[in-house]
Amino acid sequence: MSAAGVAVIGEASVEAVARWYVVQTQPHAETKAIFHLERQRYRIFCPRVTKMVRHARKSSRVLAPLFPGYLFLNLDVFREGWRSVNGTFGVSHIIMQNELPQPVPRGVVEELQARMDARGVILWQERFKVGQTVKIGEGPFADFIGILEHLDAKGRVRVLLDLMGRTVSVTTSADKLVVAA
Repeated sequence: MSAAGVAVIGEASVEAVARWYVVQTQPHAETKAIFHLERQRYRIFCPRVTKMVRHARKSSRVLAPLFPGYLFLNLDVFREGWRSVNGTFGVSHIIMQNELPQPVPRGVVEELQARMDARGVILWQERFKVGQTVKIGEGPFADFIGILEHLDAKGRVRVLLDLMGRTVSVTTSADKLVVAA
């Protein structure tokens, strides 16, 4: 490691900075892996979403990982010991590229963190607000402009359209909408 904080590996030099990496967990062991990695003082991020679960004819909302079986780990691979991560209870392995962990592209984890609410749940509907004018981008109502009436956690939306002089409520997926200019 040079005085400027740059590690030299072979002919390539890499700036010594903490980055986010992906850790694959054992099946359904995200919570166990988080517990044991945090005990080792690693910084972990496990994005979660609310999910509707049905069991015995009852529906309930639960928190579930956005990426089941995967966590994000923040570390500086040139200053911190990372090999112990692979031997941690609940962890399968760190995703690698050649002989080093593969960093997540900059901004990906930060964007997910910016979309979290106070409970740590990822919110996808932030770009739309009830009452906003939207345009339907595809489907039988493509290019129709209406008012966003309702959003739900599953990404379904209800839009009020003016069809032949009457207001009609249409339900569609949020990914089919664009903000009307």
